[in-house]
Amino acid sequence: MSGWAISEQESVSDHSIIKYVIGPRIGQWKTDNIQNTNYITNKKSLAKFQGNVLQIVMTQLGKTHDTETEHLDETFSSIITAELDIEKRIEEFIEVIKLACNKSFPKQGATRKITAHKTVPWWTQELTVLRKRTNAQRRLYQRTRNNDDLREKRKAQYSESKANYAATIKRGKIISWKEYCNMTTAANPWNAIYNLLAGKRNTTTQLTTLQKPDGTLTTDTRETLRLKLDNFTPEDNERDDSDYHKQIRAQTQQPTTTVNDREFTIEEIRDAILSMDYKKAPWEDGITSDIYNHTFHILPNSITALYNGCLRDGIYPKMWKRAKIIPIVKPGKEDSYDVSKYRPISLLNVEAKYWRKL
Repeated sequence: MSGWAISEQESVSDHSIIKYVIGPRIGQWKTDNIQNTNYITNKKSLAKFQGNVLQIVMTQLGKTHDTETEHLDETFSSIITAELDIEKRIEEFIEVIKLACNKSFPKQGATRKITAHKTVPWWTQELTVLRKRTNAQRRLYQRTRNNDDLREKRKAQYSESKANYAATIKRGKIISWKEYCNMTTAANPWNAIYNLLAGKRNTTTQLTTLQKPDGTLTTDTRETLRLKLDNFTPEDNERDDSDYHKQIRAQTQQPTTTVNDREFTIEEIRDAILSMDYKKAPWEDGITSDIYNHTFHILPNSITALYNGCLRDGIYPKMWKRAKIIPIVKPGKEDSYDVSKYRPISLLNVEAKYWRKL
């Protein structure tokens, strides 16, 4: 989009009309098409999910449908234990869960409920009436062409109605904001962040111009995003290591001479899963702690074998290192140009969260 300009045409709202030209971008860059998935679950759909997981595993192992769940779990876990490339098995296991989720759960946002004349929390019936009245007076004013006196009179009526409409919108926003602040108590200030991460608020962090280390300002979206990433995920450069970091880096290069760790038990894995809050925001794949808990209930040996494989090989799977970063503006720094005004929230998949607990 190019040729941005503010139009002088009346918009009958508290916003101005922006005109622009849509055309092909010169020098496009490739971006990943990452879409967030939020599954809607209940007791019935979770039971259906467990059945779908077993059906998919049976198909992959070539088992019949009369195979007992316990025997199926033991067979699957033995295959995982014998696998030399544990990361491959983890990816395949997550793919099984995702396939079962897509068969069992509806996705949030797949069907939108139509709400008439209330797309924002501060909208009221009074605003609906004022908008219709202001639109009618605008049309009446614009259609009056042959009588200058009458046109000026209707113009004044329209301007007065428009000003009243804009003032009512502003007043409604202020009242709505005060009510929201009262709901977000000081005892639990994380409600707003949880609702934002869980997709329960239609609020988007505005992308603004930021100040670079040399004092200049970013000039486009790509430059702003690059500055954010450099600040949120700095490069691991050995030249910036302190003495302590140099010591740690040297220790990682030494061969391991300690006795192998004791393998995790099913009870330890179960305790780690049950200790996780089910309301925590999921990763981009939409797999929540509740979904993973129901998977563990039918395949406890298989999931235990996955974590013991990571322990045996001493790895942190690449798939679990990926994080979704959500920048949240710190209170009182909305107008700042410093990139430090953002506080990054990193969302990991549930498997990685349990691995860290273990």
